[in-house]
Amino acid sequence: MKTSRKHSGFSLVETLVAMCIFILAVGVLAESASIALNGIAIMEIKEGNDRAYQFVRDQILTISDTDSLSMGGQVNTPSAGDANWQVVETETTPTPDLFQVTINITLSGNGDVPPDSTTQTLLLLRPQWSDTDARAAAQSSIHDDLSNWRTQQNWP
Repeated sequence: MKTSRKHSGFSLVETLVAMCIFILAVGVLAESASIALNGIAIMEIKEGNDRAYQFVRDQILTISDTDSLSMGGQVNTPSAGDANWQVVETETTPTPDLFQVTINITLSGNGDVPPDSTTQTLLLLRPQWSDTDARAAAQSSIHDDLSNWRTQQNWP
């Protein structure tokens, strides 16, 4: 009479194959986590720069004198070190007392935030910068346009 033995469990080859698959899965997950952490670090740097640019814009908005604004300036930001800014161009717009100001902002950076620079355009409402005759003419033109538009409308 023959007796048959049943082998229970896994063979050495099956165990090695399972371990290789597990190691590959852990490697892929570790690489994905590394990429995610790098992305988070880049986003934090960008947010730090955005906060610094907003801080500089807020400082610029407090300047009401056109001569002081055109000289540019330097301000120490809370998160990105020193920031230098210069006015590139100041243009009038068709709207009275509204000016389009283009500025360059350069961040010196610090340990957390690298150096960076940008050019931004601001719309500033500055009645004191306007020529009084030009403002009166523009307001008169707008008033005339509104009057003409009202007469052309068929009101019920």
